[in-house]
Parts: sequence; structure tokens; C-alpha cells
Amino acid sequence: MDNTALNILQLLIFPERFESIVAESDADIDRHIAGDILKQLLHDEYVSPLIEEPEGTFTRSLGYDSDHLEDFCYQITAKGLRVLEKQI
Repeated sequence: MDNTALNILQLLIFPERFESIVAESDADIDRHIAGDILKQLLHDEYVSPLIEEPEGTFTRSLGYDSDHLEDFCYQITAKGLRVLEKQI
């Protein structure tokens, strides 16, 4: 896993919106690259998509719309945390 993907994983300890991921990433990446990396992390089950409920809580979504990443929040999974532990 490259440094940019690891950086994105580190941002996802708490639920984050896609726009925050792009803005807070250490690497100078645009939203298309961030989206591609996030999709790969989702595919590898290192990250889960979440739906924000009106009262501010989050529910894990069974899927996500890859064309509308901004409609979801994202958080690292236990599998993703194990990857981070090995890298740090």
C-alpha cells in the first residue's frame, strides 16, 4: 500500500466526508485520485461507507454509489486498523 493510501486511512479513524478526505490529505491530490484510492480501500474492506442519520449518528451502509462519493461518510474498519498498525 502506498503512502497516499496510508495517509487517507489515517484520516478515517472517525467518520469523515469525502470533501474532508480530499482537503485534509497530506498528499497534493485531487478529488479524482482521492476517489480512486477510496474505492480501492472500500474494495479491500479497509474502509466502510456510512450514512449520516438526521440526529447525527452514523449507520453502516451495505453499499455506496461510486459516482457520488460525497453522499457518504467513511470510516476505517478493524481490517484497516490492522494494516495501519503494521505500517506505523
